[in-house]
Amino acid sequence: MEEVKNELNDELYTKIETEKLMKEKKKKNAFIIAFLSVVFALAVVIICLASIPLNMKPSFLKSTFNANVTVNGTSTGEMTPIVDGESNADYNEFMNILNDAFSQTYFSALFNGSLSSANPIESKEKFTDFENDLDETSYVYFAFAEEQNIKDKNGKIYSSTKNLNAVPFTFDEAYLVLSEEEGIREASFYVVVRYLDEDGKELKNFEGQYVIEIPVKADTSKIFDHYNPNSDNE
Repeated sequence: MEEVKNELNDELYTKIETEKLMKEKKKKNAFIIAFLSVVFALAVVIICLASIPLNMKPSFLKSTFNANVTVNGTSTGEMTPIVDGESNADYNEFMNILNDAFSQTYFSALFNGSLSSANPIESKEKFTDFENDLDETSYVYFAFAEEQNIKDKNGKIYSSTKNLNAVPFTFDEAYLVLSEEEGIREASFYVVVRYLDEDGKELKNFEGQYVIEIPVKADTSKIFDHYNPNSDNE
């Protein structure tokens, strides 16, 4: 009788232990499934972000303009959207390269800081001094059909921090300095402005034209390489 009782106790113990192990295994399997689900979801998100294309061109480049690319002293000559009533192939080619220079994926933009804009840099540099430095620089010159506003990093119209009496700047000329180094990196537009009062008169001690730097992120080497007469990418 005692032996039968012991056998029943052993069977009951074994059954209880087995049930415990089964519950622990189910919990472990549930955890693994949940973990793999999270990993899979993150992988899907990363793949989606890596495939979402963005064009980080400043808003003023959506306006109508003429362009002229100068690389190492060699100029393309003025490129206009329309020639003799027809679309200009050279201009369209330039626009494709310009768009490519500012294109990247959302994932890339997220990590290289392109999604966060920078404020304009108002250095009070005279345009004449800036223009003299262009002799040793590769750049794109933009001439806009209409006056453009300068925006701050929050997308609001930028007002001078150097002279509070000046009305918000407008410009119809800009320069994009080109780099020979590949990859998305810091680049700068330099826009030509004047310090004017509400009557449109130049403010004292701020006569003449000045440049304001607008920092951007782009791969400007794509423009440089395409128009470089010594490049194989022509």
